[in-house]
Amino acid sequence: MILADFQACTGIDNIAEAITLLELNNWDLVAAINGVIPQENGIFQSEATAPVPSAPPSSASASASSSPPSSSSPAFCPVQPSRHIVERQSRMLSFRVEYRQRSTEVVLEDASTVGDIKSILETELQVPVSKMQLKGWKSGDVSDSTVLQSLHLPKNNSLYVLTPDIAPSASTSQSRYGDCHPVFYIGSLEAASQEAFYGKARDRKLLAIYLHNDESVLSNVFCSQMMCADSIVSYLSQNFITWAWDVTKEANKARLLTMCTRHFGSVVAQTIRTYKTDQFPLLLIVMGKRTSNEVLNVIQGNTTVDELMMRLMGAMEIFTAQQQEDIKDEDEREAREMVKREQDEAYRLSLEADRKKREAQEREEAEQVRQERIRKEQEEEREAIRLSLEQALPPEPKEEGGEPISKLRIRTPSGKFLERQFLGSCKLQVLFDFVASKGYPSDEFKLLTTFPRRNITQIDPAWSLVEAKLFPQETLFLEAKE
Repeated sequence: MILADFQACTGIDNIAEAITLLELNNWDLVAAINGVIPQENGIFQSEATAPVPSAPPSSASASASSSPPSSSSPAFCPVQPSRHIVERQSRMLSFRVEYRQRSTEVVLEDASTVGDIKSILETELQVPVSKMQLKGWKSGDVSDSTVLQSLHLPKNNSLYVLTPDIAPSASTSQSRYGDCHPVFYIGSLEAASQEAFYGKARDRKLLAIYLHNDESVLSNVFCSQMMCADSIVSYLSQNFITWAWDVTKEANKARLLTMCTRHFGSVVAQTIRTYKTDQFPLLLIVMGKRTSNEVLNVIQGNTTVDELMMRLMGAMEIFTAQQQEDIKDEDEREAREMVKREQDEAYRLSLEADRKKREAQEREEAEQVRQERIRKEQEEEREAIRLSLEQALPPEPKEEGGEPISKLRIRTPSGKFLERQFLGSCKLQVLFDFVASKGYPSDEFKLLTTFPRRNITQIDPAWSLVEAKLFPQETLFLEAKE
């Protein structure tokens, strides 16, 4: 019932196309009509010169509406669908089926069977059902009697056909119109748009969409004389991304309109829909813009090589002007980004240098603290040894004691003198301890006589002062060891 009302409001006679558009809008009648016919003041208006045709005769539409549209009805539908439209019980499924180099779209209800799909493909692909293997089911292989509803499939599905008993034809790789032809982009319309519009500004190109229809009498002439002309082929190759689509089959045309609506808007789809079969083939020239894609020109099949070249060159002039602006904007943006990157890098390097400087300063300060701690520990250790030696020294003897006394006078490196009396029997070690207690340990200083010059620290410390000839008096001096 929704399908019948949609066809009545839009004038779309092709059921497959109408179903595809409704599926695109989740069977929302108002949204689907809005996507096809421009809306103005709450009324869906058609072209002023083209009244909406009546819905095709259908038992479903006859039973669903008690007041069918008459020939005198105005050329619009109200915003709200008729209250007689009932909820749809069945669910439409879409299958994209790949077979060798062909792609076929099949749309049918989920109450159908796998065998129904094969029957449709037999007509489309000219492949007998008995030699056809339909693969790609997520649940594994299924039989021809399997009802689609039992497979719980999503709305859009992809399958492929295998025919191991049918050898591929060698002629399929040969061109119908000769070896000189445009280089067509292999991929989806979306991928072709990405290739043409979304690279760097200097690399962007126009998108030429060639729409072929085998049922048009102009197709052979247009392909052989226009599209295969050396000048056209060369110009398209240099300046365009060329993408082709065959709309001979209504299912293919419906699928194209869906893609055009998605990528270029409903106006483009509506424009293509207005062309009749004998006006094909069409060559759409599309330019990518900042916010949307714009169709610059629609070239019909009834043209000449010169006219075709002039219209291609006219589109290139418009594109080149836009491209220069885009290049300028892109260069300015890249220059700003380069300056920002350089500033960010300089800032990063400055932070890195500050960090390294701070770490070096922290290491230096830590090393200074460590050295100072070691120095203090060494000083404390030396002071403890000095005090220990000083306390262990025997008392300085007096002359009244009657024992032989040796008077020693020791000049320090600073020029000061140390004077002390020792018993002549006193060991050299006591002299060494005395000198060390004054801050001149024997491992750092040498104790020397003046004349003859002798290194006392090399003498056995067990010798007495008398044995070392430091009696009764002697002048010595201290000298730092090297």
